[in-house]
Amino acid sequence: MRDSLIIGRFQPLHDGHKSLIDSIIKDGKRPCVAVMDTERNDNNPYTFEERKKMIVSAYGDKVDIVKIPAVDEVCYGRNVGYHVRRVYHDKENLSASAIRNDVDHIEFKPDREYLDGYRRTAEKVHELSAEQGFWKDGKNRNPCEPLALAHSELSEALECLRFDNPQDKNVHDMTGAEVQLSDVLGVLMDMEIGYGWHISEALLKKMEFNKTRGYMHGGKKF
Repeated sequence: MRDSLIIGRFQPLHDGHKSLIDSIIKDGKRPCVAVMDTERNDNNPYTFEERKKMIVSAYGDKVDIVKIPAVDEVCYGRNVGYHVRRVYHDKENLSASAIRNDVDHIEFKPDREYLDGYRRTAEKVHELSAEQGFWKDGKNRNPCEPLALAHSELSEALECLRFDNPQDKNVHDMTGAEVQLSDVLGVLMDMEIGYGWHISEALLKKMEFNKTRGYMHGGKKF
C-alpha cells in the first residue's frame, strides 16, 4: 500500500480535513499529512508541533506526518509514478479561516509569548510524569484519573486554609495552599500535553468571553 499525500496548513485541523483524511483511509490508502511550516501570524497562530499534536490526537499512528516548507504550487513531471487526484468529501466547504474567526464573535489574538512559555513548562511537567509511570497507557489513560488527582489537590489546599495555611512540609519557603494549588496546575499542564488538549489557549479565549459578561457574570458567584 502506498501513501496518499495531503498538503495543508491545518490552522487548525478541522472536520473538513478529517473528512478528507477519512476518505483516503476508507479508500484503503495510508495518508501522509504534509504540514506546511508557515510563518506564525494572526492567520497562522499554531506551531508545527501544536498542529502535529492535533493530528496525532485525532488519528494516532494511522497517518504519517511530515513538515514541509510553505508552498503555493505542486509540480510534477511526466511518468513520475504518481498522480494528482481530487478527493470529494462531505465537508469541503469548511474553512479554517472561518473557524479561527468564529470564536463566539470575539476577536481573539493569542498571546504567543504566554502560550510558548506555558507549553514549554507543560512539556517538562509531562515528561517527568511519563518517566514516573503515570502515562504507561499513553493517550488511553483514563482522563478521570488525573482529574480526580486535581480534585484531591484542591481539597488539600482547602484544608491548608482551614488551618491558617502553614508552611509546606516539602517546599519550605512556600505555604501549603500555594504548593497544593501548584500541583493542580501541574496536573492541568500534564493533561494538556498528554492528551493533546489546549487548556492554556482555552483560558485566554474564556477571558475574552468573560469581558462580555456583566458584573459577577450576571449574579453567579463563580
